[in-house]
Amino acid sequence: MTYSQFALRKWYHRFMNKSIRTLFTVPLVILIVTLALVIIGVSYYNGHRAVGEVGLQLHQEISARIRQQVRTFLQAPHFVNALNTKLDVSNLENLAKQFQHQVNISDVPYVFYGDEQGNFIGVQRMEDKTVLKIRDHKSAPLRHIYEIDQSGRRILQLRNKTKEYEPRGRPWYRKAKKAGEATWSDIYASAHRNVLQVTPVAPVFDEEGKLRGVFGANFILSQISDFLKELKIGKTGQAFIMDSTGKLVAASIDTPLSKQLGKTKPRPLSAERSKDPLIQSVAQYITHEWGSISRFAKQQHNEVFKLDGRTTELSLYEDGRGIHWIIAVTIPDTDFTEGIQDNLLWTLGLSLLAILVAIIVGIFVAQHVTNPILQLNQHVKDLTSSDWKTWNLSMDINRKDEIGELALSFSAMAEQLAGLLGAFEDIVDKSVAGLRQANADLEAFSRSVAHDLRNPIGEVLGLADALLETYGDKLDMQGRQFLQLMLSSSEKSLEIIDSLLLLAVTSKEEVEIQSLDMRSIILSATQRVESTRKKYYGSITVAKTLPTASGHRAWIEEVWVNYLTNGLKYGGVPPSLEIGAKVKGSMIEYWIQDHGDGMTASEASKLFTEAARLDKHRSHRDGFGFGLSIVHRIVTKLGGGVGVESQAGKGSRFWFTLPLNKKVFSEKD
Repeated sequence: MTYSQFALRKWYHRFMNKSIRTLFTVPLVILIVTLALVIIGVSYYNGHRAVGEVGLQLHQEISARIRQQVRTFLQAPHFVNALNTKLDVSNLENLAKQFQHQVNISDVPYVFYGDEQGNFIGVQRMEDKTVLKIRDHKSAPLRHIYEIDQSGRRILQLRNKTKEYEPRGRPWYRKAKKAGEATWSDIYASAHRNVLQVTPVAPVFDEEGKLRGVFGANFILSQISDFLKELKIGKTGQAFIMDSTGKLVAASIDTPLSKQLGKTKPRPLSAERSKDPLIQSVAQYITHEWGSISRFAKQQHNEVFKLDGRTTELSLYEDGRGIHWIIAVTIPDTDFTEGIQDNLLWTLGLSLLAILVAIIVGIFVAQHVTNPILQLNQHVKDLTSSDWKTWNLSMDINRKDEIGELALSFSAMAEQLAGLLGAFEDIVDKSVAGLRQANADLEAFSRSVAHDLRNPIGEVLGLADALLETYGDKLDMQGRQFLQLMLSSSEKSLEIIDSLLLLAVTSKEEVEIQSLDMRSIILSATQRVESTRKKYYGSITVAKTLPTASGHRAWIEEVWVNYLTNGLKYGGVPPSLEIGAKVKGSMIEYWIQDHGDGMTASEASKLFTEAARLDKHRSHRDGFGFGLSIVHRIVTKLGGGVGVESQAGKGSRFWFTLPLNKKVFSEKD
């Protein structure tokens, strides 16, 4: 036997000779402490790993969305230029008519053309009017600006806007002339507006290859900033864009993107000189790690790094025509780790509570247990092995300690138990009857409370809506957000109350079964979810022929509303829903097909139960889990069934069945 084995055995025997309280309490506390530490460690590790994965995915999704929107913004003016290069540039008036048509039907606000003779023609759509800008041999060197009507007729000359203007000296013209092909100008200030813009330009050549002029279609960079400000970037995240030289292009926060000295035109501001410390620190980090921002812009992959407690992703956007921009998305780690910290505190608190309970239980048990447990246990076995009327209630345990008291208590308990068993059945019967009555009273009370809650919540909703409509323009953005939160919360409360009422009604109410005009019901349901359809840019296609079933119209409309709402929320981006039906024996199966992410068999099996949700990990989805439960209860009561057919990544097909009506009803769209 080694020394360590000898020491362990000696310690074991010494411990086993301790008091009962120690033997019961210490091992239990050690076990619970060990389990608590393991649970806390695993929970903390898994939480951080999951948060890291979710955070990276969120960065990638936001960056991809920004790139897509920027691509959409920048493609439109180039498309306009491509169309204009095919026009006859010798007739400026005809060009003006074409330009006016383009600014009226597209998102491009300003289209123009300048030539080698110094002529210039352009049409610009403003908030309250459309103007024509022209410089020809008659007006040179001045450029005249006219307000025009929808037919292009000049109705007012804006003389205060008349200034000298030389198109051949503008940055956009020089850039196109130098490139000799469609490209982008550098970022520059408007000639008459103190805003930064970038112009896609396309040169036009004659048959001999000589430059005749340049088409342009202005793009105001503030449009990108407006988009970024509306984008939800975590809780407190930010995004900004800079070009390959480090000049700021757009930002999701209100910070200057340009600088202006005296009466000079504003110039793009370097990200390293930004007044926003976050933008400045990211730009300085890029310069420190890669030598310069332009050197980073030459690489072909994204970068993710930690800086000042934030995770920042840098991605590149190039359009093949001269745009080389860097998109930065930065989100504080606390946006993701708050839940982990809260969970850790809860786990720690529960662990301490478990340790305290273990100590109390160990002490309590130790106080009531002594060595002659087997003798007492034998008496208990004798009592349990025979009829209670023949129990031997005398115990040969003459002790003054805990076991003796327990023996006396056990004898008294046995005597009382014999008397209680006779009354047990009566007590059980009375309890069951009381529970049934209490359940009925509780259900009636719940319905009464739900009805009573509708009026005050409806009044709150109406008052908030009236306040927003009457005083909305006098409130700041936070005030309007608070009112919008009141409106959405009140509407959600009404939805919950309606769901609870419908659950109560479907469990008790008897309804009249009638022939169902299913197309009319679907039309009513689609009208009710119209706001949701617009929110998710969804489309709904209904089969031209639908057989007629038997049921209760109001309930079936609720079924369609729930199916349509789930389809619009989870049916793809954008959601595209198809509705159809088929006869199966004496039943009709109505179905709605989406093209979303679908679900696994395990997820599908959990649907149509109380408080079930489609996906608890989809953070942008809301709901309280009543919808599919209501669908199941309604259809089941009407003699049908419900179900879903789905595969992950291939969409879902939700269906329900109803008894077939003898008449078949159909109607054209």
